Amino acid sequence: MSGEEWPAGKAWSSTDLEAAAWCFRLKETPTEALLAEFQSWIDASKTNAEAFANAMLVAPMKPAERQRIEQFLGQSLPALDRSGSKARTGSPAATIHTFPAKNHATPLKPAGRSRTGRRWATGAIAAAAMVALTVGLLPNLPLPWLLSQARAETYATGHGDIRRFTLADGSLVTLDTDSRVEVVIGRSKRHALLRQGRARFVVAADLRPFTIRAGNGDVVTAKGEVDVGVDGNAQVELRLRSGSASVKARDTMDRQSESMPLTINRPVLYAGGDFAPRVVTAPTADTRDWPSGWVEYRTIPLGELIREANRYAKTPIILDDPKLARLTASGRFQLTETDRFASRIAELFQLRISRRAGGIHLRPQ
Repeated sequence: MSGEEWPAGKAWSSTDLEAAAWCFRLKETPTEALLAEFQSWIDASKTNAEAFANAMLVAPMKPAERQRIEQFLGQSLPALDRSGSKARTGSPAATIHTFPAKNHATPLKPAGRSRTGRRWATGAIAAAAMVALTVGLLPNLPLPWLLSQARAETYATGHGDIRRFTLADGSLVTLDTDSRVEVVIGRSKRHALLRQGRARFVVAADLRPFTIRAGNGDVVTAKGEVDVGVDGNAQVELRLRSGSASVKARDTMDRQSESMPLTINRPVLYAGGDFAPRVVTAPTADTRDWPSGWVEYRTIPLGELIREANRYAKTPIILDDPKLARLTASGRFQLTETDRFASRIAELFQLRISRRAGGIHLRPQ
């Protein structure tokens, strides 16, 4: 997710894009989990810290929103003083606040300031563009060429929903229940960032490569169909369905990673906070039909199967006897049809169904 060209030969990196996204995510009152994730990202490298400072330089925020972020960081960040519709191009005006000191591995300073004139480099202008695109506040920026540079969109599903979306380049993305993906279609590259859940990408043929980021890995394809999932433990699962694709560790400023080709219907797993991919030679489930709610299992504990079905259930299925969870099931199940699924499980294991306000209960007859 790097190398998107800007006017005058400038470029922005995946880190710049992430920094702009962080400005947007932190505008609202953040959760403790989100702040912890942000802290880890900031502390990961000096590049991240500089990119975020550049993004904050031009981020259109209310004073209270900016102060909340600065309070968390324990330091103030410069901000351009906009008058009318044009940003100042000289030294930025900074609103200085005093906060309790925090021990950060990398101080947050915008990159690109000269020693003598203290002028801001064009990297800040690129940051301005990305923040504007991410936050969606373009009218006040003197950058008319922004509108033709990229299209940034967020797609999401609620509990129990499976939806398909058409992207600006003609590609299709199907999102599983409780999923969210952010997509940028640029002039020379196409990018997607899977925040949570599972997505099937049917990538339209194009000279621009399509990069899908999940955890610390990047899936790259020019034309193909690939499933990408991030579970509740941040483990990433990849399954190539057709075409060709490869996966590699997320590139950094000082490291370019080698790619590993994906094999059709051969799952690849890696931890979200690390990148040590392993190929699953004998998967226990055939998930190719998950967009229609169907999954086929060679063998699965009943308790785990019930948990999978409850990902879609409006009314949860409950096993009254914990011993039932250790039974094993096999076969093809439509997880999205809760009542039908519960009836089939009851028939297979000779269980009794009782429907109450809190759930669909299964117990031995």
